[in-house]
Amino acid sequence: MVGVPLAFYFLVVRPRRLSVVALVPVVVGGVLAASQLLPVDQQTALHAIALLLIPVEVGVIVWIGWRALHAVRQSRSDATTDPLQRLHSIAFDVTRNRRAAAILASEIAVFYYALGAWRASRNAPPGATPFTHYRRGAHASLVGGFILVMAVEGIAVHLLVAPWNPVVAWILTIGTIYGALWLVADYRATVLRPILVSEEQVLVRAGLRFTLRVPRTRIVSVGREKPDFGKESVDLTFLSEPTHWVALDEPMVADGPYGIRRRVQAFGVEPDAAADFVRELAAPAG
Repeated sequence: MVGVPLAFYFLVVRPRRLSVVALVPVVVGGVLAASQLLPVDQQTALHAIALLLIPVEVGVIVWIGWRALHAVRQSRSDATTDPLQRLHSIAFDVTRNRRAAAILASEIAVFYYALGAWRASRNAPPGATPFTHYRRGAHASLVGGFILVMAVEGIAVHLLVAPWNPVVAWILTIGTIYGALWLVADYRATVLRPILVSEEQVLVRAGLRFTLRVPRTRIVSVGREKPDFGKESVDLTFLSEPTHWVALDEPMVADGPYGIRRRVQAFGVEPDAAADFVRELAAPAG
């Protein structure tokens, strides 16, 4: 309860300039470990520590939530700010760790886009031409169909598992609900985060799944045939078929949810205004 958090602070938090918030899970883990090691009749002080940790945990959650809410409100009033990128920036300020920040931002983004972004405006800053890519592929209909199937299966699984183990049944049900929220959030993020083409770059965005900044000079072709780059050819549609593939001169690293990153040399899209999209990319770079 004392030595491990101190060691973690001096060996990890301080050298890597992490936020002090990183100590909270270590202390909680220490409480859980101590509860298994100490005899039951010697856990009085441990129970007191656990009670003291409750307001600390609640305070950390409220603080992170307040900062996230403030960031989202700023993004709503400023069309030049992408809420998802803003959440990543706030999460990094809190955690001081790229992977932890990506995970935290992704979790907050799921609830924001699924529940709180229905009145939000599309992110389309001046100087960039936005291209949506969700209507032709019937993204909304696909998500609605998936949610309907998930609801039926979720209820059936819950009723079957509950007599055997209620806890497992509720875990599976919560997982199903979260999956439905993720699908809705990804759809709303696809609507609100179109592909942006400017004179210098193409900001490729596909919901919560994909973000990549491509300088115009790196684009070598735009066609209907899928380039033969193996796993580095990425389909950005939601269960439909790309109408256009954009090939790059060499692989670039794209950001995905929860800190996942992958190499990309070609990406396939289904833009709603396909002719305008091709014409814009074919124009000379600024």
